[in-house]
Amino acid sequence: MEPEAKDVSRSDLVGHWHAGESCDSSLVLEEGGSARWKHWATGYSVRDARITGRQDGQGSWTLETVKGKQYFEVKRGNTFEPMTVLQGDGRLILLQIPGEDPDNSIGCRFEQVDNQKPN
Repeated sequence: MEPEAKDVSRSDLVGHWHAGESCDSSLVLEEGGSARWKHWATGYSVRDARITGRQDGQGSWTLETVKGKQYFEVKRGNTFEPMTVLQGDGRLILLQIPGEDPDNSIGCRFEQVDNQKPN
């Protein structure tokens, strides 16, 4: 797996993101901190090896640095969902772990579709 990204700025994350394969989810991060998503994975069954819930919606996102470590979260209603920002082949990857996944093997991997500012 790719290493965690370092020194990521908010502007690096603004834009349209997509997670393919079984996740088939999209995420839009806007400059002002708003977020929109489609088919967001809300749960995963390790036993059945499949996503158990999905959601479309909107909320917000944050990127904070505490003691040199960066934390990226998407807020869905009252839920703050942490995501890991990875660095691979010169591009960023957002890793979402929906539900229980003891070895992080089923995470939804979002890649940036474009880095244009959303409308």
